[in-house]
Amino acid sequence: MFKQTRYRLALLFSLVFFVLINGLGATLYFSTENRLYSQTDRVLENEMNGLEGWVKRQIRREFPFRPMRLMTVLHWDAEGKLVLQIPRENVDDKLPSLLKEAGVNRAFVNVTVEGAEYRLLTRDLAEGRLQIAYNLEPERNVLNNLLVMIATGSLVSILIALLTGLFLAARALIPIRKAWEQQQQFVSDASHELRTPLSVLQIHLERLFRHPERTIEQESEKIAVMIDETRRMSKMVGDLLTLARSDASGVKLHESAIALPELVARAAGDFAELSRMRGIRLETYADEAVTMVGDSGYLHQLLVILLDNALRYTREGTITIRTAAEGNYVLLRIEDTGIGIGKDDLPRIFDRFYRADKVRGRGDGGTGLGLSIAKWIVEAHHGTIRAESEEGEGTVIEVRLPMERHARPAAFRRE
Repeated sequence: MFKQTRYRLALLFSLVFFVLINGLGATLYFSTENRLYSQTDRVLENEMNGLEGWVKRQIRREFPFRPMRLMTVLHWDAEGKLVLQIPRENVDDKLPSLLKEAGVNRAFVNVTVEGAEYRLLTRDLAEGRLQIAYNLEPERNVLNNLLVMIATGSLVSILIALLTGLFLAARALIPIRKAWEQQQQFVSDASHELRTPLSVLQIHLERLFRHPERTIEQESEKIAVMIDETRRMSKMVGDLLTLARSDASGVKLHESAIALPELVARAAGDFAELSRMRGIRLETYADEAVTMVGDSGYLHQLLVILLDNALRYTREGTITIRTAAEGNYVLLRIEDTGIGIGKDDLPRIFDRFYRADKVRGRGDGGTGLGLSIAKWIVEAHHGTIRAESEEGEGTVIEVRLPMERHARPAAFRRE
């Protein structure tokens, strides 16, 4: 598919490039031709004005001057008889009669005689007809040489257009190919992830139908498993919908001024009881002066995702949340003393559905979408997110977001 698309794009690029090059060449040729003819017409007009004045004053057998090189002057009397021709030598015998027939009063016309092209100006007078013909050989040589150059450039442009088209098509398809591969992987992963809870639900429902005589209490364990899988599937569908909207740019942020310490305290409060049950200390160090502009709902979701990940992979120790102002940005750091992430897995933890074998097991209830959503929320706020981790020593997630600061930053304080 991509190979055919590449060739089609290359053909389209080549066609556009070829048309542009030849369009410029045609414009150059015709503009040069128009300029040369205009110069010739001005010379003929000036010569004609001088000759017309002389003829009206006095008619002689010979003009008192000779016209410029490559120019032929013809004077016909009122009866149509050739009175004067200058020069007489080196002029084709057919030229006078052909020029007389082609002449139109006060109009410039081109006449071809025996392969030679002339620019003719005719003026009808009471004393007869006066004509000046200019041999366009120098101008035609210039135009012919220019035409050869344009034709050669046109042939060369075909090769250049094809090579350039192939190169540009390959470059243009890189993000498309990447997006296609990501979409294919996303569909495959989503299908796989949704298939698991559906299979669990199907198995347990079939078991319930096999034993219709049993009570709810007797089947409570199976029902609890189905409820957990339903919740997990519901969460996954919600995450998928969020990512789909983000890909389609269909999510609009509702921005307002946010006191970040309050937002952090609220998110930490949601996990306080769970962390105490697991014997994990949850500490917050917040800069009271930090105020930023953003969507409070999505920023709260960001904190929940990061804290949920930290708590899920920390068996004992401490989870620390730090916020501080740095220039025009707010720095948010979430540190844990959990199991950490391997060096090979660290660069991919923000990929959708990615699970490191030691970090993201299916039994932990994760879907592999949380950090992808976290990354989207950060980027939607024009910020950056990165992770530092050593396997067995813990993980640090650092987020930098644009902020609006109303006061000078204070030191960290412990709550």
